[in-house]
Amino acid sequence: MRRLYMLTAATAIAATTGCSVSNDFTPVAGNTGEEIFSNACIDCHEPQDGYIFDISPEKANVETLSTIISKGEMLMPAFPNIQGAELTAISEFVLAKNKPEETEVNEAAEASE
Repeated sequence: MRRLYMLTAATAIAATTGCSVSNDFTPVAGNTGEEIFSNACIDCHEPQDGYIFDISPEKANVETLSTIISKGEMLMPAFPNIQGAELTAISEFVLAKNKPEETEVNEAAEASE
């Protein structure tokens, strides 16, 4: 029982430390969103079926993604050195690689028929 408690506590601590961790990656000025992603994000976010993300509609906007990238969220560390045009570029790249909602996929299929 004690081992289970310790394992649960360790897991909870590990799950919440992402928000408090900061990654010191600094992109080269003028990098594209794809270049920044390849250098800073690919180790944790691998493509599946052509998409990298499955972001909820509430978070699928540049402003929210920029905040998440800058400050971190859940297991993802903060990237405070990604700012300005580069932050916008990576946020837009993330949106472009977001898996569309099923309704969007169905609407696109119907429109092409």
